[in-house]
Formats: sequence, C-alpha cells, structure tokens
Amino acid sequence: MRNFIFLLLILFTSCNRPLYIKDRHFKSAEKEYKMDTDLKVLVYKSLERAFVTEKDIADYKLMWKKHRIYVSNEYQAEKDDFKSQEDWDETVSYLKPNEVPNAIGEVKFSLKSKEALQKISDRTWEDFLHASFSLIKIEGNIATIKINNSWIVSKHTKDMAYLSGGGYTCTYKKIDDVWEFQRKTSSWIS
Repeated sequence: MRNFIFLLLILFTSCNRPLYIKDRHFKSAEKEYKMDTDLKVLVYKSLERAFVTEKDIADYKLMWKKHRIYVSNEYQAEKDDFKSQEDWDETVSYLKPNEVPNAIGEVKFSLKSKEALQKISDRTWEDFLHASFSLIKIEGNIATIKINNSWIVSKHTKDMAYLSGGGYTCTYKKIDDVWEFQRKTSSWIS
C-alpha cells in the first residue's frame, strides 16, 4: 500500500506545471506598454521575432513553457567585448519594467534582475531558459541587438552542465520612422 501511495504521489507531482512560472514568481509589469521610444520598439521587435513569430532564437524548442518567458533586465548600450564580470558591471544598463512588453500575442514576459531569477531558480529547485540582451546599441537610424536564450541554474543542481542555449546579433534600420529588421549578422550556441 505504501508503494502504491508513493507512486501516486510521484505521478501527481510530475504532472504539475513547473514551479518557476507560477504566478507567485512570474509577474509582468502592470503598466500599459506604449512603444514611445526607440528602445521600447527595438525590445518589442526583438522579443517578438525571437519568441513569438519567427521563434528563431537558439534552442527555442528546449524551452519548457513557451508562453511565459523571463527577461533579464541587464544590457549594454555601447560595448560588446568584456574581459570579466567586473568589466561588464562597469557599463551595464538596466531595462525598466515599462520598457519590456507584458505580452506579445499569447506569450507573456516578466522582467527580472539576475539576482531575482537566481532566487526563483534556487527556491523552486528548477533550471530554466530565459531571454536577455547583451547589447542594444542605437546609432541614429541603425540599431544592433544581441539577444540570448540562456540558462538560470539552481544552486541545487549538482554535476550538470547545459550545452544548449545561444543567441544572435541582428540589425534594424529606421526607415520612414519605422524600425525594420535588416539581417542577422552572427549567431552562437553554447
């Protein structure tokens, strides 16, 4: 009888949705999203392309819950070559909650700091993929975007390394006041 109850417990808990996307962790900004700056338009178009329309970000198919995606708030506005974490930290910029859309179509986004994402992973004992921007560089009517799909790994994960995730660099050009995707200039996988 004990074995039967144990098996039922395993069955029911394995059928639950992952904890990391439950409402207590996954919160989108409550403000209405207005694309009233170049940065907001480019963030929207980049997320839309990578996770909603083209779904062309590296290892998109490995994402467990594609309808709820975390976005890291860190990005760089100028530099894209770093020798260390300290070097990154010197010039890092932060997206604000009103600069990331709550949703695009059926896909919801939740902006979090790296520290908050790590806490969610540690609390839930779950590793998960999330979106991030390495670079959002706007120079007049040309923009360069580096978008990533990478792992947040729980401190409880032992002896495991993920050989998946990645991203790409793409360019946008502003034509008649509209940012248009131009091309991918590079891509990478982990």
